[in-house]
Amino acid sequence: MQSLYRHDYISDNITILDYGCGKGDDVRILQQYNINALGWDPVYFPNQEIVVSDIVNLGFVINVIEDQGERKKTLFNAYNYAKKLLVVAVMLGGESIINRFQPLNDGVVTARNTFQKYYTQPEIRKYIEDVLREDAIAIGPGIFYIFKDKIEEQNFLISREKSKKNWQRLSYTCDSKRLEIRQHVFYEQHKELLDLFWTKCLDLGRVPSQEEFSQSEQLRSSVGSHEKAIRLLIAIHGDAIYVTAAESKKNDLSVYFALGLFERRKPYLHMPDGLKRDIKTFWGKYGKALDQARELLFSAGKAELIRKACILANQDLQCGQLVPDHSFIVHGALLEYLPAVLRVYIGCASRLYGDVSEIDLIKIHFNSGKVTFLRYDDFWNKPLPLLEQRVKVKLREQVIDFFNYGDEFPPQPLYLKSILLKDDMPNYSKQKAFDKRLMSFEWLNFNGFGPSKTEFDALLNQNNMQIKGFKFYKIQ
Repeated sequence: MQSLYRHDYISDNITILDYGCGKGDDVRILQQYNINALGWDPVYFPNQEIVVSDIVNLGFVINVIEDQGERKKTLFNAYNYAKKLLVVAVMLGGESIINRFQPLNDGVVTARNTFQKYYTQPEIRKYIEDVLREDAIAIGPGIFYIFKDKIEEQNFLISREKSKKNWQRLSYTCDSKRLEIRQHVFYEQHKELLDLFWTKCLDLGRVPSQEEFSQSEQLRSSVGSHEKAIRLLIAIHGDAIYVTAAESKKNDLSVYFALGLFERRKPYLHMPDGLKRDIKTFWGKYGKALDQARELLFSAGKAELIRKACILANQDLQCGQLVPDHSFIVHGALLEYLPAVLRVYIGCASRLYGDVSEIDLIKIHFNSGKVTFLRYDDFWNKPLPLLEQRVKVKLREQVIDFFNYGDEFPPQPLYLKSILLKDDMPNYSKQKAFDKRLMSFEWLNFNGFGPSKTEFDALLNQNNMQIKGFKFYKIQ
């Protein structure tokens, strides 16, 4: 449900069926916010009418069904009740977890004396696709979307690669000195409407069709045509930002097509109208778009190209941790600013893992064909956030290893965090000052990953120091 919310699939015009809802906690919460949601469960709500809905949630259901035939039927039924998409979530677990319990059929008997089938990420994906004969899109560990509406599926996948840059903020300000007085006066008279159109053009990287701009008729009556409006706006703002927006959109689509090739997606019978316009504008023909995407995908498999792209990204961003001939660590918020080949490289890993929006740091390995996703405890608001989870994706073997930190694996602090941040990121100035002070302590050694939390706390005590917020204080 949280993933649906993050991807804007929970709204008052969407119907949701929680199939196997248990006691119905999620449904009650959604209904409190006037979401059209209902739940069915064979134990708690067996008499609830099952209604075909836009979205069906099958959350942690098939992993507790012991009978394999019933498991398969449940998955198939849930998909049939969906108009747009089915969400499937299961428990993940490797040998270390499974070996704790007594085996039963293809699962185990848990400490509560209940059946549980633990899956690996590739295993549950293959199971869903084998049963439904449809592509399963990884959203997170153990969470997959299966779209029945293929236009919606394409729009979703395109949106995952869409840059979130604030083009309006990057636009040049109006330079009246290089405009005819008549142009400037006309722009000021229609500024609100023209600015909305300009924002839409930058978002699309091209001139929108009449259907894509809701105030098209008003614009046409005021200015004359979309083409005339864009000529005026380019005269006002310059063409550099418009060219950059077009290049960015073309890169987004190239990444989208390349990742589609990586996943060996079945060809779509129909495309969204907007995508058809994009292809015509940027490539002319669909075949040319695929040729460029195929070349981009092959490039992502070349270690030297990945290394050079990481060096370039480090120089352009002026942040990140570059280890020559080994790896590059970058914050996930900067993913869209990376070269297209790195976005594809990381995208291939995320297609196996799922949505990386909750990931803090991404480590790109140059030579081993690996990507590591790192998630920390309150990354932005702590000067020394602790590592909570490390996910290593081996692209060549298409294997995922999960490492959770806590009791068994002590969480490691992240030192000198400021080198990974840009100056407009949250708490950058505070972190910069904190790291400068940290570097001044001769009793600290940052070799490797630096001291463990236990070692660091002991060193603080030995030197009569404590940390409050982003500052060090002497203990009196």
